[in-house]
Amino acid sequence: MIYYFTALVISYSMDPDTVTKSYVWYDRERHCQEAMNDSLADPLYTQLYELYDDLHMTCVVSDQVSFVLKPKLRPEGEPWETKP
Repeated sequence: MIYYFTALVISYSMDPDTVTKSYVWYDRERHCQEAMNDSLADPLYTQLYELYDDLHMTCVVSDQVSFVLKPKLRPEGEPWETKP
C-alpha cells in the first residue's frame, strides 16, 4: 500500500480579489479525514466563517509519496511442504 502526503486546506476570501489558503500537512489521507471528522479544526473554521466570506475546508491528496508499505517476504514453497 502506498500513502501520500495530504493537506487539510482552509480557503477563504478576505476581499473579493484575494483568496487566502492555509495548509496543515498529514502523511496519510486518513489522518486528514480524522481531523475533519473529529472536529479538530472547528474552532478555527468557526472563527474564519464569522469573519470572512467563501470559506471552504477540504483534504487534498498530493502526488508525493509519504510511505510505502511493502509486503513481507514469505518462504519459498507451499506452507505445508517441509524441507529435509
